[in-house]
Amino acid sequence: MPRPTTPLAAFAGGNALFERAVTAVGLNEAFSRRVLSEVFGSIGSSPMEASADELGLLLPEVERRMLLALPFETAAPAMARLRRMLLAWVE
Repeated sequence: MPRPTTPLAAFAGGNALFERAVTAVGLNEAFSRRVLSEVFGSIGSSPMEASADELGLLLPEVERRMLLALPFETAAPAMARLRRMLLAWVE
């Protein structure tokens, strides 16, 4: 049975908030883009439409997915950086 895929264009870029979030995570850029893109996609949003409110609501899911792929010692500081960036975000 074919599985739905996410087009590569979804990982190409996003708005300023999305790009700052990818940088704030501080991990492999492709990994960060993929996780954040998929999480935004799970609520019907996209990297180009990402908002601070959406990102705030999605932080637990971002953390859950990171912990599936990374050890706690790597994921915890990355999530702390992401939270710090979000708290300091001014549109």
